[in-house]
Amino acid sequence: MATPSTGPTMSSTAGGPPQQREITLISHSMLFYWWPIWVLGYIMAMVTYMEDHRLAIVPADTTVVENTAASEPGVVAYTVKVKEPVTKSLENAVHATSTPGSGPTFKARVSQKAWMGPVFCVVLLLTVLITNVPLRGVWSFVVLLMLLVLALAITLVPNGWDNLLAAVGNLHVFINLAGYLFIATAVLVLWLVSVFVFDQRTYMRVTPGHIAICEHIGASIRDINGDRVEVEKKRDDMFRHWLLGFFSGDIVIRLTDTKEEIRLPNVLWIGWRIEQVQRLIREKAIVNRAN
Repeated sequence: MATPSTGPTMSSTAGGPPQQREITLISHSMLFYWWPIWVLGYIMAMVTYMEDHRLAIVPADTTVVENTAASEPGVVAYTVKVKEPVTKSLENAVHATSTPGSGPTFKARVSQKAWMGPVFCVVLLLTVLITNVPLRGVWSFVVLLMLLVLALAITLVPNGWDNLLAAVGNLHVFINLAGYLFIATAVLVLWLVSVFVFDQRTYMRVTPGHIAICEHIGASIRDINGDRVEVEKKRDDMFRHWLLGFFSGDIVIRLTDTKEEIRLPNVLWIGWRIEQVQRLIREKAIVNRAN
């Protein structure tokens, strides 16, 4: 994340010193790239809520037979036979049916769409993979893109996920409303604390001819003269930097006198911010040479 100051570039005011422009670049943790999990989680939760389908937990060998004698126009009656012991879900359903005002018969909301659970799991696993394993080069991009296209193709085929999961032992993945909300909210809270609290303690502040760097939480701030540094951007992880990171990248600062290298990872919008940083450093250098 980059934050420019609101002050003028280099302006003199009557009776006051010239005001300097300032750019602050924030180095984010890998947790920043986990935003697709909470975004997709809330989308899935909203779809599940709008469908308003319910989940019933029944014992094994349960049988369901249509009861045409008890059916009415617009209402289909079924006779359910279960073996003891009866599940808590059925006991609560019987109590809710016989007690007016006790709420829905089955309270847990779940979508009947078979693709939602697998798609959420695929996005979750891909996010974990991308943020923990460096994926550099064209082939890594092609492989992950093919996985995303394959998952999308299966989703678009009618009953695609149903048929696929049925072929591998009926391993259907259903996540109820509470499951989506719990995962999405937990990740969102961690994401907000990381991005807007902890990440703000790792930064590089640039003014004309001067750089101040705090490399990690609790570290002292290093003041570096701009004429002894070389600033370079690194953007070699296509999925992390381009797809999930809003054109983020790593900043590499090299000290020309000691050959020391300082790296600030995961700086947002680094493509056009790096030019501003280099321009500020050059402004001071030009002034020094002119004097």
